[in-house]
Amino acid sequence: MLIRLAVRELLRSWRFGLFFIFNLSLGLTGFVSLQAFNTALEKEITANAKSILSADLAVSARRELTDEEVQKMRGVYPRGTEESKVYEFFAMINSAKGSRLVLVKAIDSAYPFYGELELESGNVIKNDTEKSIMQSETTWIYPELKSQLGLDTGDEITLGNLKLKITDLVKKDATQTFRAANLAPRIFINRELLPKSGLLQFGSTFTLAYLLKLPVPTDELVLRESMYQALSDPAVNVDTPSSAGEDSGRQLGYLSDYLGLVSIVALFMSALGAAYIYRLFLSTRMKEIAILRTLGLQSWQAVSVYILQASLLGLIATIPTLILSHLILPVLSGLLSSFTPFDLQPHVNVEAMLVCLFMAIFGSFIVSLPFLVKIFDLRANKLFSEEKFAVGEGTRRYWTFLPSLILFYFLSVYQAHSWKTGSAFVGAMIAVIVLLLIIGYATVKLAGMLKHFRRWFLKFSFLSLSRRAGASLAIFVALGLGALLINILPQLKNSLQAEFQFEGRGKVPSLFMFDIQDEQLPGVQQVLDKDQVQALGLSPLVRARILKVNGQDYERKIEEQGFKTREEEREARFRNRGVNLSYRHDLSASEYIVEGRPFSGNFNPDTQTKAELSVEVRFADRMGFHVGDTLVFDVQGVEVEGQIINLRKVKWTSFQPNFFILVQNGVLNEAPKTWIAAIPFLPEEKRAQLQNEIAATFSNVSVIDVVRAVDDVLKTAEKMSWSLELMAALALITGYIVLFSIVRSQIKLRRWELNMLKILGASGGEVASFILVEFAFLSFLSALTGALLSIVVSFSLNTFIFEGDFKLSWAQPLISVLIITALSLLISFLASLDIVKESALGILREEK
Repeated sequence: MLIRLAVRELLRSWRFGLFFIFNLSLGLTGFVSLQAFNTALEKEITANAKSILSADLAVSARRELTDEEVQKMRGVYPRGTEESKVYEFFAMINSAKGSRLVLVKAIDSAYPFYGELELESGNVIKNDTEKSIMQSETTWIYPELKSQLGLDTGDEITLGNLKLKITDLVKKDATQTFRAANLAPRIFINRELLPKSGLLQFGSTFTLAYLLKLPVPTDELVLRESMYQALSDPAVNVDTPSSAGEDSGRQLGYLSDYLGLVSIVALFMSALGAAYIYRLFLSTRMKEIAILRTLGLQSWQAVSVYILQASLLGLIATIPTLILSHLILPVLSGLLSSFTPFDLQPHVNVEAMLVCLFMAIFGSFIVSLPFLVKIFDLRANKLFSEEKFAVGEGTRRYWTFLPSLILFYFLSVYQAHSWKTGSAFVGAMIAVIVLLLIIGYATVKLAGMLKHFRRWFLKFSFLSLSRRAGASLAIFVALGLGALLINILPQLKNSLQAEFQFEGRGKVPSLFMFDIQDEQLPGVQQVLDKDQVQALGLSPLVRARILKVNGQDYERKIEEQGFKTREEEREARFRNRGVNLSYRHDLSASEYIVEGRPFSGNFNPDTQTKAELSVEVRFADRMGFHVGDTLVFDVQGVEVEGQIINLRKVKWTSFQPNFFILVQNGVLNEAPKTWIAAIPFLPEEKRAQLQNEIAATFSNVSVIDVVRAVDDVLKTAEKMSWSLELMAALALITGYIVLFSIVRSQIKLRRWELNMLKILGASGGEVASFILVEFAFLSFLSALTGALLSIVVSFSLNTFIFEGDFKLSWAQPLISVLIITALSLLISFLASLDIVKESALGILREEK
């Protein structure tokens, strides 16, 4: 009976049902589309995981493994295991057409065990393929070098002491992961040529990987655990295809996380609209519910009817959601395709459909819950009084809003893959909504005071806003949130671009050099002096690993399988690697102390037993370090003990030589080290000349063209911002649906009032003006508030998260306010069109 009653009432109120379904489905679309995209990406990574790793298991480190470690590794893996040894490092290539930083992949004849390289000549390089670069001093290069330097097959390049002939271009590399803002294109060479090249000297930056092909059957995870037990140094990493796949997807994962948070805002606004529409619907049904109560229907039965209705509407909403998701997915995957080596073709699969069903059915129930419980307060005796029924009457049960808040919170954490980011997002959203409610409430009250107008429809418009505060606030919050979201990204982008404007800003480097050997430092300085270039920063780099923290052995953090927050991923990565130490007398201009005291001066072995340490504040937070903690380092076999005396904040976008850990001057000065240097802004021609000169004179010194790298970052940011703006636009469109739904519902409730105005002599134009003035005032102020709040939020994000200089641009917010207001007027006009055109005679006949 209850199901029949629920369905019959929905059929009778089909317009309400359509509004509810469309509003909810639009909010679900972004959420489901991202879920489908992420699922497709994860499946593609899983399917290509062995190709990405090129092995069943990889043992890697940023140093050479000792003979003892190699023997331990070989003692763990089973008999029949095949082994490949690969090096990867940055280096400079030189040619008649210029120099360029490249990422050198030095391989052997066994590489790759899985995956393949597709060359431009048509050759496909696999594990058992004969490789031409193994037979002679030749190389394969990425096609970027063709576009950047004009290099092509047959040209010759110099790599260290090697003269290499280009024999082919790599058309497709299945072992490459994401290429969002790579510092350098790859080249492939024979590993046996490395000693002759002279590139890998003491202190050189490189990654060594032993790639293993295991006999079948072998449990990779069990072997990984055994390998970690045998190789105790946290700097030695052991990867399986699944862990390598997770790592390769991490870069795109961060973008997906934030896209997901924006989609949750769209879902929130959709829920706001759905809740308001449902409230209006229930308000029209209270009298009928009271009649049913007198006929014997219990309160819980009445509530069950409307729970069934909400769930049924949610179920039906999945149909347009899936249709809209199919339309959005190609656009979303097209925007993100440049970040993946795969041709992703995401579709709404079973998992995404289940998420959609859960959110639609359960979500519809919880957003309706605060109004459904009002049925328990309904008294049938009100049928015999002249009082009107209202949903807002009865006991206020604030707990009914708690399920919505909990769901919103856990969805945010799930989408952000971070308790910290998710909690901050929810906190920020609550703060923004509270501000919008406060400002909206003040706006509504202000509207009630604006009475001194000659034209009656102006006066009545503002009074109407004040009388219908609930509907007005819902519109204000929805449009304010949409305006805020649509303006944050352009503001951040403007600040990012301003941060990297090099002209006239000598404090930002144009070149960055590293791997300078101790004995090469005077020679590099001579080259700079000859070219009249003063280095912005010259810092020593000492490689070390942490042995103990506060007397406890510093243990490796092993990443578990399954869901992990971004904080857990970062902590594992930071713990499972060596550290680079440096020293200097004073802090640079790009860093300042946030806790603790400065260095007391040079280290004095007569009075000090521990060196003083300065640690970057975010690194300390990830590692759990605090002021006063004692750390013991292994520096080339020598133990160095130090105590943290301060935490400092570093502005990484300055591109100055900065480090996570600084050691007091006088402790590491005699330790084996290399040097890094930053070169100030130079014109393009002089920059290229200096880069070529360094590459020709010091073949092992790597030079990063910061200007080109920043251009790549900005292009990547541009692509990412389009993806984010797509979701922000979806959120704003959802806000417009909320606006349309509320305006339409309000017009319907005020139909008698509006037609009575016509009977009293108001023209159709005056009635339309009455409606448009009301919503123009509300939409303009809500859009303006959202735009102004976006400036505050953008400033906070840029200052405290990205630690950059904020550049305010008024053009974008003001233009968006005008556009949002104009669109709001259009939507309000369309929503009220049939009422405005309706003959007043019709309503008089209905009243008879």
